[in-house]
Amino acid sequence: MKPIAIIQHVSLDGPEYFLDYLNRQAIPSCIFKVYAGAVLPDDVSAYAGIATFGGPMSVNDEAEHDWILPEIDFLRRAVAAGVPVIGHCLGGQLLARALGARVRKADIPEIGWVALQAESEALAQEWFGGYSSPRVFQWHSDSFDLPPGASLLASSAYCRNQAYLYDGRHLGMQFHCEVKVEMIRQWLQVGYQEIDAHDLPSVMSVAQIAASLEEGMPQSHRQADAIYRRWLRGVYG
Repeated sequence: MKPIAIIQHVSLDGPEYFLDYLNRQAIPSCIFKVYAGAVLPDDVSAYAGIATFGGPMSVNDEAEHDWILPEIDFLRRAVAAGVPVIGHCLGGQLLARALGARVRKADIPEIGWVALQAESEALAQEWFGGYSSPRVFQWHSDSFDLPPGASLLASSAYCRNQAYLYDGRHLGMQFHCEVKVEMIRQWLQVGYQEIDAHDLPSVMSVAQIAASLEEGMPQSHRQADAIYRRWLRGVYG
């Protein structure tokens, strides 16, 4: 069985629950920590699928991060070779860039739990475990346009393009379904000033987020199970 290649952009935003899911299914994986100097391989066909994760930087910061353009090229080659890609937040934006879409500042940032609306009941059943209004964790100030030829899976009241599917197998998400409680607690410790700088309906306070984690995470993980199970159907059949 070929492994899943995991691309990690910062130390505090790793594969977390995604890796838990793979391990439960006995699916092999390998992690490329590009922030620590790991170089993505030339041969995308050595991997059954590609999973790329988040980070506080913008996709458009290629002058500051020398791994951004090589990763966009890597994802573009994966799509061309039919190797399924799943992108979480920044990863979804990188995939969108690889597919020819624009990534720009969002009209309004989203931080905390945000309800989505699946584009149809059929998509809710297929991708979100039957939740027509999945409640997902967000932390982003950029947003991707819908890539040409992609289909929209879900939206929010604040950001229309929340999840898209390209060619039936490549999934880009604006949200974080890979999160776990301790991971978000670490984000709050380093990112509280960004939260405190906003007074918006799309941004929960540090106290609200901290108080909500234990209650909100089980549903988040059930939704992640559904997303990962459906994506992996395109990986291993």
